[in-house]
Amino acid sequence: MAKAKFDLDQLIPSPDELLLKPKAAVPAAAVTQEARESVLIKFSNQLPAETLQRLQQYSFWSHETIGDVLDVAIIAYLEGRPEADRAIPAKQAARRRRG
Repeated sequence: MAKAKFDLDQLIPSPDELLLKPKAAVPAAAVTQEARESVLIKFSNQLPAETLQRLQQYSFWSHETIGDVLDVAIIAYLEGRPEADRAIPAKQAARRRRG
């Protein structure tokens, strides 16, 4: 039995197909709550030098990122504080949004 011969055109789409083929749009409703929560936003702040040193040391020895350590610590801090779950008034929230 002879081996089947393949032409490269059969195996690899043409550049036109790759570039011009419309992409399937994901409807906004299909974005899950988990996907929204996984978005990371950069921010900056200041810490006392000793606190930053301890944070870096802990991060190193626990093999965790500083971001993960801060996330767990902030969530634990905000737990049981009802103010953390109250929405900010629209006028004030607009001032805090990043462009």
